[in-house]
Amino acid sequence: MKLSYIEWLAAEKWIGRGVCIYVITDVLELAKAYRARGERLGLDDLIEGLQGLVGQEGTLLFPTFNWDFCKGIAFDYHKTPVRTGALSKAALRREDFARTSHPLYSFAVWGAGKEALLADRSVDSFGPGTIFEKMYRWDARILAIGLPALKGASYIHHVEQTVGVPYRYNKEFTAQYRDADGQCGTRTYRMYVRDLDRDPRHIDGFRPLEEKMRREGLILWGSYEGVPSGFVRIADLDAEARKDILENDSRNMYDYHRG
Repeated sequence: MKLSYIEWLAAEKWIGRGVCIYVITDVLELAKAYRARGERLGLDDLIEGLQGLVGQEGTLLFPTFNWDFCKGIAFDYHKTPVRTGALSKAALRREDFARTSHPLYSFAVWGAGKEALLADRSVDSFGPGTIFEKMYRWDARILAIGLPALKGASYIHHVEQTVGVPYRYNKEFTAQYRDADGQCGTRTYRMYVRDLDRDPRHIDGFRPLEEKMRREGLILWGSYEGVPSGFVRIADLDAEARKDILENDSRNMYDYHRG
């Protein structure tokens, strides 16, 4: 009998108990691999497998992002849909997970760090005091399933904001907000957005930076039934992205007008 994805991941020994994991996925690729051998991928089984790997002393975060608030569309804590994949949607449906409160960059969270994450009330998206900063302080890791490790690495924007890059700036967005208790009001949140005059476009999911980090052994990389998986320590990503910004003009991440 072939190994399940969780059994394969356990054999790779990437994830230890008590670790904080930020999970990004293209679960469709994994579902195709299961289907090709006549099996069905259970999303709850996958989530529970990850819970088992990190243990009760660990923490899981799944992105439940939605950017409609930027268009002036009201955010509803209970109803605003997830735009970041089927596994994140499945996590959010579970009673043992809860959604953090940011209308743009919320997470479905579980584990030892759950209450601390739910207490976050930052109006910023990426800067100091946000959940992205907590990932760094908690020595979190990114687990990418079915896509390159940095393909959905929103954490890089935290590094960009703390450094102060020339191709992004803070912009405020205001819309109606309905909280977890059903209370409504107008709220304003900030996001470190692209400067369209400089037109910064990341290079294929920060591919040059990822390739460099793989060569240096900072991104662990493997394949399960042809489905790629990557694993990277947030502190290593922070250091490498910061170095690329300060010493290489972000050339391993972006193609933009530098004039």
